[in-house]
Amino acid sequence: MGKRGLNRKKVILNILMAAGIIALMMFVFRKDFEEILRSIRGVSVPGLLVTMGAGIGYQFWDAAMCYMLLHKKNPAFRYRQAVDITFLGVFGNALTSSAGNIPLQSYYLYEHGVQIGDGVGLLALKYVFHKTAICLYAAIMVFTQRRWLQSTIPEAMGYIHLGMAVCVSIVVFLLDFFTWERVYKLSLYVIRKLPDTGKWKQWKVSWSNQIEALFKESRTIVRDHSTCCKVMLLNLLKLFWLYLTPFLCMEALNISNPGWGRTQALASIMLVIIGVLPNVAGMGPSEFAFLKLFTPYIGRVSASSSLVLYRTATYFFPVAISAGVTIKIQKKMSR
Repeated sequence: MGKRGLNRKKVILNILMAAGIIALMMFVFRKDFEEILRSIRGVSVPGLLVTMGAGIGYQFWDAAMCYMLLHKKNPAFRYRQAVDITFLGVFGNALTSSAGNIPLQSYYLYEHGVQIGDGVGLLALKYVFHKTAICLYAAIMVFTQRRWLQSTIPEAMGYIHLGMAVCVSIVVFLLDFFTWERVYKLSLYVIRKLPDTGKWKQWKVSWSNQIEALFKESRTIVRDHSTCCKVMLLNLLKLFWLYLTPFLCMEALNISNPGWGRTQALASIMLVIIGVLPNVAGMGPSEFAFLKLFTPYIGRVSASSSLVLYRTATYFFPVAISAGVTIKIQKKMSR
């Protein structure tokens, strides 16, 4: 796993950049730092446990969806292994800005009986279901809360529309790339036109095999309507759980919020906006989108306090757990 693992220079660079973002956030919040800290200190232990549980619960819903897809390919694949895959993804995303996700996860799958090409295809299809669920959930929320959103945060509507357009475009592109035979044949044609010298010859064979496996697996899953519906349902439940977290954070901080349903709408829009903005190790857009959407309703200090608790529950806590899971897996696989 070490050879296929994380590039040390890239990991160090991402850690430094993430530290820079944290330092920048502390600078931005410097005037309200004491008030934010006082608000967070007031959180009770049960309130903290509930918010941390909500944050980590999202990962277990994601693992359930991952298990459903992978179990179809390999009946011996267990839910516990899907949890490992999920936390490897969290770890790879945090330390390599998503670049380490697929290598880590696909190698783990290979060690558990799933060929590299098949594993990459299933992981890519998992991402398509995830993005589709984000679009669908946000579309429903925006449609049902449109008048309220336009009257309260008209300045954010441009971000919302852009985010929805980009999200839909990504889903359409990926579905075409994975399941449209013409795109599949065009991809193979382009690969065949690459040079046949040196490592190119080996890369061409590898890429062709992976694209073939990706196309085959995608077509198989997409044609299985029952599995598609179950996976989409799990994705929607996963998002419901995630969007519940900001509400729980505000409740733990004793902050008056827009209400449970409207908080769900704002949280779903936040995830759409995040997909439009560049990020470093999963950080940056989340902070901007959270403050942009929630500050008009609960104020700057309350939004900042909620953001700290929310990011701890949904990012820092899962990353800490994923580091332990990754180390444990690495030790087990190196024996």
